[in-house]
Amino acid sequence: MKQLIDKMYNDVDGTKEYKEAKANMTTLKEIQSKEDSPSLSDAQKFVGGYVECVHLDTGTLIVDEMGKMKNKPVNEVASKMYADKYGDADIIVGDAIYIPNGIQSDWHR
Repeated sequence: MKQLIDKMYNDVDGTKEYKEAKANMTTLKEIQSKEDSPSLSDAQKFVGGYVECVHLDTGTLIVDEMGKMKNKPVNEVASKMYADKYGDADIIVGDAIYIPNGIQSDWHR
């Protein structure tokens, strides 16, 4: 992520580079309390589509189930979390929501 941000600001002439870098940024929203746990419609709005839960040792990721087919950019932070549990055979794309196990939520198993 730092390399992407550095690219945005290091290109001297580059409005085109800035726009491309900005378009490829993703967000990982971490839920801090039970009250912040999203409803289904809130989760769908945030990830931009139908949701899929990815259960990790440390919590649950909520992602766009069709994100790869929509050619969404790689979410490097969420992909690292996925790789820590399942290995690096797959990636997470697009915006994602992370709910740690310590936060009570219906999204956990």
